[in-house]
Amino acid sequence: MIDDNGFSRPTYDELVDDLSAEWRRLFGENAQTGGHSVGGVVIRILAYVLDRLYQLAEVVYNAQFVDSAEGTTLDQLGANAGVARKAAAPGIGKVMIYGTVGYVVPSGTLLKRSDSLMYVTTEDISLTDTGHASVDVNGHTVAVPTGTVGYGSSDYLYAEGQGDAYNCSTKTDLEQVTPVEEIAYAYMSDVTGGADEETDDSLRERIDLANTSVRPSSPYDGVLSAVRAVTGVNSVKIITNDTMIDDPTTETPAKSVHIYVDGGYSADVGTAIFSSLAAGIATAGKTVVRCTDIAGNKHDVRFDYPAGLPVYVSVKLTKDPDQYPLDGDSAIKAAIADYIDGIGMGGTVRYTYLYKLIYDAVPGIVAADVKLGKTQSAMAAADIAASPTQTPATSLDKVVVV
Repeated sequence: MIDDNGFSRPTYDELVDDLSAEWRRLFGENAQTGGHSVGGVVIRILAYVLDRLYQLAEVVYNAQFVDSAEGTTLDQLGANAGVARKAAAPGIGKVMIYGTVGYVVPSGTLLKRSDSLMYVTTEDISLTDTGHASVDVNGHTVAVPTGTVGYGSSDYLYAEGQGDAYNCSTKTDLEQVTPVEEIAYAYMSDVTGGADEETDDSLRERIDLANTSVRPSSPYDGVLSAVRAVTGVNSVKIITNDTMIDDPTTETPAKSVHIYVDGGYSADVGTAIFSSLAAGIATAGKTVVRCTDIAGNKHDVRFDYPAGLPVYVSVKLTKDPDQYPLDGDSAIKAAIADYIDGIGMGGTVRYTYLYKLIYDAVPGIVAADVKLGKTQSAMAAADIAASPTQTPATSLDKVVVV
């Protein structure tokens, strides 16, 4: 029913009680309403139907409010505020390849990470002579059977699928899906823009932000709303310097703003900043996007992506061999990696949180000892806090389970 407190849905048991009382009022106090009587069966059938109707009525009632609407209904409320749900998108990044001099890595070559997520090259990559018989890269010594090592790179490595899981801010080794002897080693970095379909909670937050920015407010609210609307963007942080002195600690020049954006394609982010930031406000950052106004004038928009903070995890387990599954280590690694990669810019990796993840991931764990570190040589049972412009990141090869 609807009263001063809003919509109140009776439970199934309450409906049974109410119908049973009405049944006895109509047919006498001695009328049978137990679960095995004819009257009781009829009552419970009616209660089931009414319960489903009340559930539908509750959904319809809640659908009119942003805070309680879900799914397609929330999309429609967002459209009223000019906010659309962000679709899933693939990540794009850089790939570096070493191998035989003169070999051309064809467009469409598939490469994969250690967790089997795959990426595809979208242009031919020619390996040019480095002049060295071997090179040291990311802890690997790369050599070819004869001659010197060739090197090539591309800024257009696409994720084979869509989703945030494909993003990678750190240098990550790649394996060939269909190996050829001309490729000796490959790695990728700076993969951004990958995004899962936006969740209801995230969409609600942006609808609220859009409604706030419509009212008289700071121009920064408009920037936050515009940049957050870009597909793949997880969070935005604006650092301002309204003094006449450069701020070396944040690398923000005088009278400028330094915008840090976690995720999204640089061109889309730059366009969003240009369309929302007031004229005359200088931007700072290493990523530069050239935008054009309606008069044809060019403007450079600057911003930065947060630096990746590598996180290493060591998990030592005491296992019950009768219950611990064969793929238990892999399941624990995946759960830990998902948690850390989802923390976001400026967050803290809580080592105590990992215990619940580990125990919930698989059965058969008697005891666990968890340590974290920014390097493999310095591990401790302590949290790791990222700076406001860093994003904690890990990968399956940085998580060791023994």
